Amino acid sequence: MEIIEKQNLNVETLLSYKTRTTYNKLAALINHIDKSLPLIGMKRTGNIIFTISENRYGCDEPIIDVEIMIPVNRPFKSNEYYVYKPKIVLHNAVMGQCVEVSEALSKAKKELQEYLCKKDYSSLTNYYFIIEGDCDVKPVDIYVSINENVV
Repeated sequence: MEIIEKQNLNVETLLSYKTRTTYNKLAALINHIDKSLPLIGMKRTGNIIFTISENRYGCDEPIIDVEIMIPVNRPFKSNEYYVYKPKIVLHNAVMGQCVEVSEALSKAKKELQEYLCKKDYSSLTNYYFIIEGDCDVKPVDIYVSINENVV
C-alpha cells in the first residue's frame, strides 16, 4: 500500500448514518443509502466517507460499527435516522489506499497502524475511509490525522 503524509481532508454539509453491519454487507449498505438520497430530497455532492470499528461478539464474522457520511447539496434538520454534520476537517493526515470495500479494509487499516507505529506517530482521529465515485469503484483511500509532536 502506498502511504502519503501531510494530507488534508475538508468536507462540508454531510449526512451521517450510524449502524452495525458486516464487511460482506457494507458495500450494499453504502449503495442503499447513496441511492436513497433522492427519496429524502438530497443529492450527493462528493465522495462517500465512512468509519468502522470492528467488534467480535462471538459471531462467525465480525460485526462492525459503521458511520457513513455523505456530502449533500444542502443542510437539513437531524432526525432519528440521519444526523447533519456541518463539516469534517483533518489536518496533517497520513493517507493510504485499500483495494476494495470488504474485510481488506481491516488489513489496510492495520498496515497503516503499523506504519504510524514504525514512524513513532500517534493518531489523533478515527480512520476515515473515502470512496471516490460509486461504492463499487476502487480504490478506497484511508485518512488518519496524526500528532505533529514527537515526544
